[in-house]
Amino acid sequence: MRLQGKTAIVTGGATGIGHAIAQCFVGAGAETYILDRDQEGIKNLSKVYPPTIGYGQALLCDVSVEAQLESTIQRIISRGSIHILINNAGINPVSSKVTETTEKQWDEVMEQNLKGVFLTSRKVIPHMAPKGSIINIASILGQVGARDCSAYSASKGAIIALTKSMALDYAPKLRVNCICPGAVQTKMFNAYLARTDDPDNERQRIVANIPLERLGTVEDVAHAALFLASDEAAWITGAALVVDGGDSI
Repeated sequence: MRLQGKTAIVTGGATGIGHAIAQCFVGAGAETYILDRDQEGIKNLSKVYPPTIGYGQALLCDVSVEAQLESTIQRIISRGSIHILINNAGINPVSSKVTETTEKQWDEVMEQNLKGVFLTSRKVIPHMAPKGSIINIASILGQVGARDCSAYSASKGAIIALTKSMALDYAPKLRVNCICPGAVQTKMFNAYLARTDDPDNERQRIVANIPLERLGTVEDVAHAALFLASDEAAWITGAALVVDGGDSI
């Protein structure tokens, strides 16, 4: 198996892309720890990833809260080094322009999407094994413009820039890359559609602009993460891998 003998952490892994990545890693042989602030989601996952440690464990943790993160990481590293870190936790709760975004909304998005990557990386990197891999989940909206998406786009653009800086800072010991998904069928995407005036029309508009003529699946992103985490990507660092069906071309 491609990740046999490796230990991985996946933040925001209770649902959506993060959960698909965790499942993919478990299937590839990695001992996988899922971190999420979703109490119900972690409770449900605990039935799949019991505390006895099979191939992993689901742990309740808000990665934007340093004290929670510190105790959780200490619990994980007590079992040994970490080989893979997936910084996936993120939110997109508002669809608004800068002038329509409150300071509280802006701060919440930055804390969850950007500060969470910073804090988790800062806590985990000292405990990563040589040739380890960090993968940050950004978005094509961090590369291209989008209407009514100021806070989210800004946070994801910052993650892309942070990825490149981290790749330089921690080479050659670690590789640091990011994935930029396009429109992927998740709860977050459905929540976005629900905020629009005509969700069905908006969905059709988005799909019509994708050259491969479909929305992405969480598995599409998980497979990209598996490649970047594996030794097959041993000479790739600082990259922003776009997984969007051609939407951003």
